[in-house]
Amino acid sequence: MLRILDTTLRDGEQTPYVNFTVDEKVEIARLLDKIGVDMIEAGDPCVSPKVYEAIKKIASLGLKAEILAHSLATKAGIDKAKECGVDRIVILYPTSDIHLQTKVKKTRKEALQIIKEHVAYARKKGMKVRFTPEDATRTELNFLAKACNTAIKAGADRISVADTLGIMQPHLFYNQVKELKDSLFPCELDVHCHNDFGLALANAMAGIRAGANCIHVTVNGLGERTGVPDISEVIMSYHILEKKTRYKIRYLPGLSSYVEKVSGFFIAPNKPITGQNAFSHKSGVHTDGVLKNPKTYEAFDPALIGRERKIIVDKYTGKRAVQSKLDDYSIKVSDDELKLIVAEIKHIGDERKILHDSDILEIAERVTGKTNEVIPKNINALILISVETDVYTTSVVRHLKNFKYIQSVFEITGEHDISAYAEVISTAELNNLLEELRTIPGIKQTSTKIVLKKHNGINGKG
Repeated sequence: MLRILDTTLRDGEQTPYVNFTVDEKVEIARLLDKIGVDMIEAGDPCVSPKVYEAIKKIASLGLKAEILAHSLATKAGIDKAKECGVDRIVILYPTSDIHLQTKVKKTRKEALQIIKEHVAYARKKGMKVRFTPEDATRTELNFLAKACNTAIKAGADRISVADTLGIMQPHLFYNQVKELKDSLFPCELDVHCHNDFGLALANAMAGIRAGANCIHVTVNGLGERTGVPDISEVIMSYHILEKKTRYKIRYLPGLSSYVEKVSGFFIAPNKPITGQNAFSHKSGVHTDGVLKNPKTYEAFDPALIGRERKIIVDKYTGKRAVQSKLDDYSIKVSDDELKLIVAEIKHIGDERKILHDSDILEIAERVTGKTNEVIPKNINALILISVETDVYTTSVVRHLKNFKYIQSVFEITGEHDISAYAEVISTAELNNLLEELRTIPGIKQTSTKIVLKKHNGINGKG
């Protein structure tokens, strides 16, 4: 049976510039447990007092998931993990020659002794043990099997095959995992695949086919360098492609959004499953097909995870997509008018990067000669913006100054960091502007105030 181990709180926090608070870690653990992950790797208690505190709190929550603490092969680390009250300890030790010779400066014989000694020590403490041979995929296979069997004989019941540099290819990883599994005493096998060449998910799935039964993931693919497989991509791949449906997929977008917010690590719009564009359709051929039957261009219904499809209208647009957009606003047009509207959209789309709903409605007004009282016109707004603490306010200001409808920007004191003054033609345009602002890296929160009256100068002068 496939199992999922989430390591957002350990490997995920090793992402450059990511640092979770204790409360944030507790909330992430709760959200992971809600989805039904099998194991949560809560961190290495030797890293810092706050990491220790977070692990201890998470271990005391009574979650269904097995809680793990990570440790180097040191007795002090094992003792700290025991103090935290976790269900299992992970003992990490390198096995590749390059790591043994240049990093820890140990021979293979010395490495085997260290592995045996520390796994046995953890077992005597009454702890379940997973052994992780670091840089496993660059370790000579016979020695890798010998190191893992040494750990198993000392009491480990799980082994994690770590592709530490993300250098595997699916066919090679399949062969390595299968050969290793055939060489080991009975145990459970995990795969920990890094994404340096964009192959982490494919490698992990190959490892499962070869006989492993647990994939290590993080939320939004966080982790050292380019991270490890994203939990949403892994769970949805197995849910849709392999019909393994035991995880509660409807909670995945909420988890992704929360971690995006507290990590300050913004996911790409084209990211599978949770990205802004994952269920967006633009080409006329695609929009025509998906409006007739969503299965033509969607592998699964976005409603399964609480998301909605989005039809993008611009120069690639066909008549059916434009008609659908006008229908959303109950705007009736003739076939000839629709053709003219589409032609105007294509013309304007050649000149502008983005067409908003308000642009489409304006075009419809010009073509039909009818005023659509759908959206209030000419709106002024003050947008108050809070910036993440690790981001320079000035860098965000530079982004804001390039937005079409923002007339002025101020850096301010108080509970917000920036005040931007915007002049837009409609509430739809304002909403579009706010959505775009929230994609700027570093913006934590916005608060928008609609201007009711504007007074120029003093005593009406100026």
